[in-house]
Amino acid sequence: MSLLFIQPKPIRQSQLINRLVLERQTTEEIGHVDQLLLDYQAHRVVALRCKSGLLGTKKRYFAWSQVESIGTDSILVNTSKNHKAQQKTESWDSLIGHEVWTDAGNKIGKLVDYLLKPKSGSVVNYLFSDSGWHGVMDGMYLLPPVAISSIGSKRVIVLETVAQNSKPYGEGLNKKIGQATDLIKEDYQKTVQEFQAVKRKAQHIPEQLKDKAQSVTEQLKDKANATTEQLKDKAQSVTEQLKDTAKATTAHLQDKAKSVTKQLKDKT
Repeated sequence: MSLLFIQPKPIRQSQLINRLVLERQTTEEIGHVDQLLLDYQAHRVVALRCKSGLLGTKKRYFAWSQVESIGTDSILVNTSKNHKAQQKTESWDSLIGHEVWTDAGNKIGKLVDYLLKPKSGSVVNYLFSDSGWHGVMDGMYLLPPVAISSIGSKRVIVLETVAQNSKPYGEGLNKKIGQATDLIKEDYQKTVQEFQAVKRKAQHIPEQLKDKAQSVTEQLKDKANATTEQLKDKAQSVTEQLKDTAKATTAHLQDKAKSVTKQLKDKT
């Protein structure tokens, strides 16, 4: 099973910039992708430029045919293939940043990226953003290479009919705003439900407090009644004890008085 990973779907040019470049045979790091060289007349990537060294000052070119695989983390190139050193020419330009005009004389935006086939380097679609509010809200649009009728140093001219029917690429801001709005609505509904639940719970709190107060009052009454009965019993018991003590003391004093009187009589 081959360990090489070839992207089956078109990949954006911007996703390859700064991608790590490795030598296929030695696995040594060569550098990072600095630029893709585009033959805009053929609408095909013909080479890539790799930067390395201090501050990326060292530049090295590789033909696209030397690219063996494009992975999610790196690009593998085969330097053993016999290719002349690729150098950038005037016809090799990225076109990124070119203004997009229609053959009717209308400026519709600028090129911001393009999609290419990893294996052949052929451009599948260019991506342009609208220069007005529409572009800010809806993101990028697809522009097929066949729609470009002429290319200059700063501008490209495309067919008006194709530009009017260009399809959006990916998720624009409108979709993201819609998704955010749905999330806000969902959060709002959830917040309302939680508030209603708290409100219902709060309505039951006075009744619960009332029942609790009544229960505590009853307990205090019962405790007070029990304490009163205990005090009454205690007082009655003390009273009985005092009565008994008084009777005993009186009898003792009477006996003592009788004894003293008898002694006095005897002495007399």
